[in-house]
Amino acid sequence: MSLLNRKIRIKRLFFILLGTIVIVISFLYYKIFLDPENKKSVFYHLSQSEINKLKEGDIVLRRGYGMFSDGIVKVQNGKLEATHCGMLVSKNNNWQIIHALSSSVSPVDGTQYQSFRTFLNESKANSIVVVRFNSSKDTISSLVRTMEYYAKNSKPFDHDFDKQDTSKFYCSELFQHVFKKVLNKDIFEGQLDSNSTGIYDLTTFQDKRYFNEIINHQKRH
Repeated sequence: MSLLNRKIRIKRLFFILLGTIVIVISFLYYKIFLDPENKKSVFYHLSQSEINKLKEGDIVLRRGYGMFSDGIVKVQNGKLEATHCGMLVSKNNNWQIIHALSSSVSPVDGTQYQSFRTFLNESKANSIVVVRFNSSKDTISSLVRTMEYYAKNSKPFDHDFDKQDTSKFYCSELFQHVFKKVLNKDIFEGQLDSNSTGIYDLTTFQDKRYFNEIINHQKRH
């Protein structure tokens, strides 16, 4: 094979490989950020007796839709199939959720208020779990006020998942920061000993030393 033909073949293989990489990256980007399945919304039912159990400061865990949520479930060490978390707060006599969302699934990027009903409707069936921090009313009130501070100041979403950068937060990182700020200790730190991703997941909310389970729809399975 002549040198010229060899160069043409190498160039052709390079462009085929480059095209394949572009297609794969484009597909993954679509599935993670643009697929309508990620924003799927159906009516999620809570009974009146369950609603009556709720208190301000409760933490609501859910499993979302789409490939990204499925991936989170696979890498977590916890028993719950939960991929997102938010704090329940009372605003204008209505239940609201404060949580950190990416602009890929929300009109607003970062820490924000959202109606509790919308939060529920974006949850997979039988995925809602509600836990309550085992502490005094004053401590829980401080946690709520700190969460509200970040929501009102529209803290950006941490798309880099960099726990060293406290200028922006992803969903569980927001809670890690708020709890550390209020408690002056990091109750999330231990999970990283067995979590090779270096990303705070939702297993801390399953730690019975700190949280009591109020509602668990995953037990219906």
